[in-house]
Amino acid sequence: MNNSALSGKRTNTGRAPSSLCREIEEMNGERNANTDLYLLVLSRGARSFAGGILSVIIGLYYKYQLHLSLTLIGLLFAIGALFTPLLTLVIGRYADIHGRKRLLLLVLASLPVAVLILLLTDNYTLLAISAALGGFGIAGGLVGGGVGASVAPMQTALLAEKTNSGNRTMVFSAFTIMTSVTGSAGALLSNLNNYNMLFVVALIFSIVSFAVVMPIRENFRPRVVTAGEKRTGKVDMRLIKKFATTGVLNGASQGLIIPFLPIILRDQFAMSNGMIGDLFAVGGVLTAVSMIFTPYLTSRLGFVRFIITTRAGSAAFALLFPFSISAAMASVSYLIFTMLRAIALPSQQSLMMNMVSEQSRSFATGSNQSARLFPSAGATLSSGAIQDVFPVFIPFEIAFVLNGVNVFLYHRFFGGMPEANRLDARDHISE
Repeated sequence: MNNSALSGKRTNTGRAPSSLCREIEEMNGERNANTDLYLLVLSRGARSFAGGILSVIIGLYYKYQLHLSLTLIGLLFAIGALFTPLLTLVIGRYADIHGRKRLLLLVLASLPVAVLILLLTDNYTLLAISAALGGFGIAGGLVGGGVGASVAPMQTALLAEKTNSGNRTMVFSAFTIMTSVTGSAGALLSNLNNYNMLFVVALIFSIVSFAVVMPIRENFRPRVVTAGEKRTGKVDMRLIKKFATTGVLNGASQGLIIPFLPIILRDQFAMSNGMIGDLFAVGGVLTAVSMIFTPYLTSRLGFVRFIITTRAGSAAFALLFPFSISAAMASVSYLIFTMLRAIALPSQQSLMMNMVSEQSRSFATGSNQSARLFPSAGATLSSGAIQDVFPVFIPFEIAFVLNGVNVFLYHRFFGGMPEANRLDARDHISE
């Protein structure tokens, strides 16, 4: 027998057994992380497919199947937009304390219940419960949240756990691309023009989204917070407040217009349900294609300049939308503003995950989502009432002003931070 084997000190590769064990553990850990990433993407894809269906038909179903007024529709949308950030804020905080996976599963289960209610009843009170559980009407469309945005804090934190600062923007881009593509595929189904059948499909895919998360492994371990982590937490809170402040304006501007786009396209531009679904699908695909370039553009412009430039452009085309003189012009305006609105989302997520500590990631994402969706609820409620009385362009003009203030604050809060203006963020943090 080989003496090295007897001694236990060296193998025939010249490396100590302990070193080999570490390498094997690292390889296994990398494989596990990759598998978990795939499962997270699959879960988000299935949920976004359901969300793509619902984002097109839910408002149309309320108005043309149930014959609700825009004020009552706005109230349902507002309930969904209000309950979602409440859930997001609470879940985001407890996920950092008790583990992300178990709370992710809890929230994933809410969408199937919400869709089941839509299938079984048209009672307004139960529809309100359905809107609350499903987050219907929240500002986000097919990307940037979409239906059930309360899952975002846990998903983002788990993605951050499985990545590092070198590949995080790329992974977040791929994740958001998957959201856009699958959401677009779901939107295409609106051509079926059968609400019950579409709800059944959304129910099936929302259940799949829940099921595939169950095998995911999480590195979370309950721990006592040290004095150093408390100091870090105070720094995190200052950053979280800045992200939340910009999120308030972003959410209010989106809540004024996005939930009502299918209704506006049908009422103002005489587009059918199928045409609206096709337009939303094309928008999702264009957004997905554009986000292939998000890591490159971030590396060339830096986080802040890229985010500010795209948000300003999106606001301009959103303002153009209600003044369009034809369905074709309105469609082009929609496609450009929705693409510009979403293209920098992975950069914004990556920037936040890079700047806050690991212990606060779920809370940071949850706070940002809540800050965006709370004002979105009020904006959606008021927008429905406004459109029942005033011209349709009024909410768009208000949204344009809010977006302008948002861009200004983003520059003021983060423009002077070197880590937020890096042309290449790959080595910002040593993971």
